[in-house]
Formats: sequence, C-alpha cells, structure tokens
Amino acid sequence: MKSEKMTMEKKADLIKEKLGGKSSFTMSDVRTILDEKDTTLTWMIWNLTQSGYINRIGKGEYTFEKKEKNVQPILSGLAQKVLSVLQESGQDFFISGLDILSIFMEHVPETYPVLLFVDKSAIENIQEILSKNGIDIIINTSFKEYRPIRQMASVNEVTLMIPTREFTYSEKGLASFEKAFVDLYYEVTRRDYPLPIQELVRIYLNMERRLPLNTNRLIKIASRRNIHPDIRYIVERDQISEKAFTFVDRLRNWSR
Repeated sequence: MKSEKMTMEKKADLIKEKLGGKSSFTMSDVRTILDEKDTTLTWMIWNLTQSGYINRIGKGEYTFEKKEKNVQPILSGLAQKVLSVLQESGQDFFISGLDILSIFMEHVPETYPVLLFVDKSAIENIQEILSKNGIDIIINTSFKEYRPIRQMASVNEVTLMIPTREFTYSEKGLASFEKAFVDLYYEVTRRDYPLPIQELVRIYLNMERRLPLNTNRLIKIASRRNIHPDIRYIVERDQISEKAFTFVDRLRNWSR
C-alpha cells in the first residue's frame, strides 16, 4: 500500500498493528507493510525514531518498547566529594563526562579525571574552595592534552576544571547525558583523555539502547564546542550510504 499521504502517527500505528507483537523489527519487516523506496523508508524510520514513535536498539534494529527514563548517574568518590563541597558553596558548576556516563559501561575504571565545568568568573574562588577541601585541581587552560600529566602519581584523582558560561544542559550540578557525551567525546578525541575510543563507542551504543536520546540536542550542544560535524556524522550514520562512506574515505586518502 502506498503511504505518501499518511501522517507519521498513522504510519507508526500501522507498523505497530503488524509488528507490535515482536520484541524488535528491522527495515525489511517495515518494507513488507509500507510499499516505499529504500531511501524513503530509511528517512521515514529515522523520522519515526526522532519523533519517539519507535526506538532504535541496534544497527538496523528497532522496537516499540519504551526506553528507560529514570537512569541516574553513579558518581565516583571524588566526584561525589566535589559535588558536595560546591553545592554548599553556592557556586555555579556542573560535573560532566565519565561520571555521568559510567552507568553505560560494563567495566568502570577505579579512578579517572573528573570533568568539572565552573563559572568562568569564579575560577579562582572555586579553586580555593576545592583546594581547602583537599581536592587537586588542574585548570584546562594550563595544558593542551593529557599526555604530559599522565606521569603524575595522582593524575587519575585529579579534577579538571573547565571555565564556561553555559549551564543550559545541566541540573543540580550534573550535566545531562547528551552534554556529558559531547564533553567526554571532545576530551577523548581532541585531548587524549585516558579512555580508549572503543569504550566511548560502547558508551554511545548503550545510551542509544537505554535512553530516549535527543540527537538534535547532541548536535546543538556539539556546535557550542565546534565538533558538530563529528557528532552529526555519528548520529546520522544509518542514513549515510555505504558508497558515501567509501567516497569520503577515498577523498581523505587522496588529500593527504
């Protein structure tokens, strides 16, 4: 049946009527219900996912089951101490990165640098507060990458303090999951944060499976850090053809 004139809701209802009894389904399953070209079907499924009618749980795999809405971060001991100290101080701050995302890891490192974003105008004041409480601080403007400080005995127990004026994507001193991923991605890919890239991939895949992840918000947050091409490439990978991947790989090889 042709579905050009069907609304998004009606398309979702029709798919659910036929496939709702399955724990998951693929684009091939949807193709048997809606007579569409593959390109149209790909964008339709993407739009249904973005609109929250269906959820992506794997590569080319979808479900009508609702994702978790009450996933809570599990902070490291150091991050808990930072949170407690700064909440009492009344300063503007939020913890981001791995502390927010460790819930999506199977094997969480025993210790790791805490990413702490603080009000740009209160750096010295916050540094003094944390130092008085025995918390080691490194301000991110004092180094360009982690490699030079990896030899420090306490590097894994250091709090990296990052000045900011953007607190939109945080609440009660904790970054949103989308903000935390963008911040961690930046540190890992741009400054050699001590986390293997494959672990970052696993974190993202688990976020997709478990959360109603707001990919538009991810891209918007990434644009503030000037890494939106990277994040857009990640979240829209299912809409990119294999030929396009090949084309870009060859372009990059030939331009080197």
